[in-house]
This record gives sequence, C-alpha cells and structure tokens, in this order.
Amino acid sequence: MKVSVGVQAVIIKNNKILTIKKKDDDGDVSYILPGGKQEFGETIEQAVCREVFEEVGITVNVDELLFLREFIGANHENAEANKNIHIVSPIFLCSIQSENDIPLTPPNPDPDQIGIEWVVVDQLEKLRFYPKQLAPQLLRIASGNKPSLCYVGDIN
Repeated sequence: MKVSVGVQAVIIKNNKILTIKKKDDDGDVSYILPGGKQEFGETIEQAVCREVFEEVGITVNVDELLFLREFIGANHENAEANKNIHIVSPIFLCSIQSENDIPLTPPNPDPDQIGIEWVVVDQLEKLRFYPKQLAPQLLRIASGNKPSLCYVGDIN
C-alpha cells in the first residue's frame, strides 16, 4: 500500500465554514472540508485550488498552512474497511478570489457529495464533521486566533 496526499481547504466567512455534505452507504450524512487527492506532477497548492473548484465551483487563494494531519485507517472507526488507507493531509486556510455565488452544481463533485453547506463554526461539534478533532481549533481560527500546533497527528 502507498501513502497518499489528500489536501483540504478551510474557508471561513462570517463565522461560517464551507463544508462538503456527503451521504455514506448507510444513508448517514456527514460534513468534511473541501479537498481531495493530489495528482502526480501537481503542487500541493495547485491540488487545493483544483479540488475546491471541482467540489464547490469557486476559485480560491491558498493563504497559509494551518494543519498537517494524518489518517491511518486501521486506527479508526471502520478500521477493517479502511485498513489499507494512509493519507497525509496538509490543511490550508484559503480565501475566495471573488465574491460570486457558489454554483448550484459544482463542476466535478465526488460521487457521494450531496451538497455544499456553510456551517456556523460553533455547530461543527454537533454534526458528523470530519476531522472531528479539529472542530475546537477551527472555532478558534474563526475567532481570529492561530492554531497552537501545526502537526495534529493521526486523527479522524
């Protein structure tokens, strides 16, 4: 098995964070940050911009690295199904380039993506949001505080 790079974007506006709304095979709804896998020959910054455009339909500026996260599937819920997954995820603070509306249908959404939703940051802990351990730090970022640690470890 190989380790892959999966980039993510934190986009906060008016105390709300932009999330991708997904539905799993059991019909459960969860929320994640926009992002996806880096492609061969693409810089991490290019991957963030491409993934946000594909999933949301907006162009972003990559402002700064907030977190470096790992996901080692064998260590988390659904470990048997995810035992061959190991992803390293740089998570960047991004800003929207223009204030145009988000399109109703993004150009290339993930197959399990059912929508895009601005979520009030202090509501993240009440939702099935992943990576859930980042919810308190995202609340601090929305309040104007920088994260205390960049490397957050193997979290789900």
